[in-house]
Amino acid sequence: MKELTDSSGALTDAAVLRSRLAQDGYLFFRGLLPADVIGDVRDRLARILSDSNWLAPGTRPAELIASERAVEEGSAGFFGAYTAIQSTQAFHELAVRPELLTLAARLLGEEAFAHPAHICRIAPPSPGANPTPIHQDYRFIQGCVDTLTTWLPLSAAPPEIGGLRVFAGSPRLGVLPVKASDGPGMMRAAADENHPEWRTTSYQPGDVLLFGSLTVHGAMPNRTKQLRLSADFRYQAVTAPMARDLLGTGKPHYHPDVPDFPTLTRGWTSTESIEVPAGVNFVDRWDPRLAEVPTPPSRFTAIR
Repeated sequence: MKELTDSSGALTDAAVLRSRLAQDGYLFFRGLLPADVIGDVRDRLARILSDSNWLAPGTRPAELIASERAVEEGSAGFFGAYTAIQSTQAFHELAVRPELLTLAARLLGEEAFAHPAHICRIAPPSPGANPTPIHQDYRFIQGCVDTLTTWLPLSAAPPEIGGLRVFAGSPRLGVLPVKASDGPGMMRAAADENHPEWRTTSYQPGDVLLFGSLTVHGAMPNRTKQLRLSADFRYQAVTAPMARDLLGTGKPHYHPDVPDFPTLTRGWTSTESIEVPAGVNFVDRWDPRLAEVPTPPSRFTAIR
């Protein structure tokens, strides 16, 4: 599989970044975030996983060696540990790091904000757990097609632990049909899994992978004994429409299985990281399983 192109050298050049995003559908930045900040969050989450018996007895939490109690996302036994993670202020505050908000605003050309549903992925070893199938975020996020996703490894993620892969150039395919699938999201995009333009890398804490909502991407199987920890954060322009949640706006990931934010944020010193700016225009959602979805125009790619 091809190596991701590192765009760190063009970090402050908006024109170059937009051109690369339009061409490839992704941008990768080696070491964009401070490794010690990521390490602090990882250690907090590792302690939660250890207390929840997700880590092997007799091992150090930092090793993230999975126990037999580690389960697939959304399954029985998942939500106790996940609620504790979603209650962790330091995890949510990663989403509003200035490095990420500035990057999103630079690409969008205007003020940007982070969606409140900050996602932590905890991937146990395969075959006990299914990796996230290949998909496009647009069917799930909806609202604005120019919503950006950042994927952050919270622990070292070489390809064998199931790091993310992206299909370079795939936004030009438009909104693809989907079929039912196992794994998070439960839908698989109709894209060529063996295309030569799939790309990945050996990720390290501090790295950031950014892509648009039409970019086909997915996780690879975790072939180690460790848990893979990563985070998904989404960003959009304040002036762009945001899809209304079926259960209300501004809810945590996996609500209502995870309590709402007033419960999760008890004892926090600030809730700015999970707030939606005033004046955002909310629009209704459509069924993400629809066979045909028109591809909206995007500032980042011209659909062929």
